[in-house]
Parts: sequence; structure tokens; C-alpha cells
Amino acid sequence: MEQHRRVALEIIHEYYYGLPNNGSLNHGLMSCDRRYKEAIQCALISVKRLMLTLEFILIESNDPRIMSRINIYDKVQDELYKMQADNSKMTLDELPEVFNSNDKQ
Repeated sequence: MEQHRRVALEIIHEYYYGLPNNGSLNHGLMSCDRRYKEAIQCALISVKRLMLTLEFILIESNDPRIMSRINIYDKVQDELYKMQADNSKMTLDELPEVFNSNDKQ
């Protein structure tokens, strides 16, 4: 899996598990499906805010490492937009390492 997609999924998970759930997969206002879509939206907002903050810091410091970070988060944002447009779901291979039993040592 690409690094940018992995980062995007990790950000989505942070929001997904923090949002309320009614236990239903796809029925109701707090279903898993709806919660996942909301988590993507929350992730997009947070990445946009982070990039904006980095851009303000870049204006003051002119450090090339900051521009490198902005470029990384721009690619993460692109992944989030793809996920939102495709209405995609995760596969078991894309679960974070904490939840993925395939990554055991």
C-alpha cells in the first residue's frame, strides 16, 4: 500500500472510532457506513487546516523542509478526495497494523 494512502487511512480511523455508532452497518444516522463517510470528511478538514498552518509557517521561515511536508499532505489530501469520490471501503489488508493480524512478527 502506498504511504499516502496508509496515512490517509490512519487519519480516517482516528475520526471513525471517535464518532458515535448505532451498531448497524448501513441503516440510520449513526451507521458504520455513514460514520465512515463522516470520518473521511473530518480527515479532509484536518488535513486542509494542517496544510494551511504549514503554509503560514513557510511564509515566515522559508524552510524547504516545510514545503516538503506540505507536498506530502497534499498527496494525502488527494487520497482522501479519491476515497470520498469512490465511496470506497477499506480492505482487510488496509487495516492499521494494530488491527491487522497479518503483520504479526
